[in-house]
Amino acid sequence: MILDGEKILDRYRKGIEEVSESLPDAVSEYNRFTGKAFESGEIDRSQKHLTALAIAVKDGDESSIAYHMDQCIGYDCTDQQIHEMMMVAAAYGGGSAMSHGVTMGLELLKQFRNR
Repeated sequence: MILDGEKILDRYRKGIEEVSESLPDAVSEYNRFTGKAFESGEIDRSQKHLTALAIAVKDGDESSIAYHMDQCIGYDCTDQQIHEMMMVAAAYGGGSAMSHGVTMGLELLKQFRNR
């Protein structure tokens, strides 16, 4: 599998923009809600994005894996932290999550680190 992380992120952003044209209030409220959910509090943003990455890996959600991988790197998560969260996903989600982590997850991590 050859992924292009930037294209995945761009496709997601364009999709959000397109839906926002017909449902601006819904998209605005979604963005407001998720923005609040990922604000630092007792748990900092990096840990929240690591957690979301694990959930995305468990679910096999390519767009969310790319988005949260990008956010993890932006919040200075280490490769070790990312690897550990992908293993948490595998522990919970089994072979499917392990497959998503060691394919999509690792490939996107390498791409985004090498920008």
